[in-house]
Amino acid sequence: MPQANDAQLTELYTTETNQEVENDEPNALLGQIAANFNLRLQAVAGSAVGSGGGDYKLRINCIDETLAAPAPATMSPGELNQEFNNNAGNDWQPAGPNFVKEQTFLIPVPANVQGHVFRYVASLVNDNGDIVSFIESNKFVLV
Repeated sequence: MPQANDAQLTELYTTETNQEVENDEPNALLGQIAANFNLRLQAVAGSAVGSGGGDYKLRINCIDETLAAPAPATMSPGELNQEFNNNAGNDWQPAGPNFVKEQTFLIPVPANVQGHVFRYVASLVNDNGDIVSFIESNKFVLV
């Protein structure tokens, strides 16, 4: 668990659509090729941050490792506002003295990326521009 004034991204991984188990071929669904997959994010914040009303940004970007370049834009959730308060409605939930977040993003598989290796990078940035936490996903291949 974090300190009261900390926030941390704890998990970032790919799964088949509507699944919870990490998968490094997330669009291979029972021998079929799916048109999308899930990206799952988990995070935790201490009580002072989680109830402090602070504004943060969550940045999630996909990198095409095969091309050593950004992945197609549709694969990246981008920058998302994160407000730490009880009325934010952005998936931060009280959990004892802390706050937790579990969020799933549906990611479409673009054309012409079959066989490419990808990974996600996420960072949580405070309103002063300081990176509070960052994390990388598993590497995965699209079939």
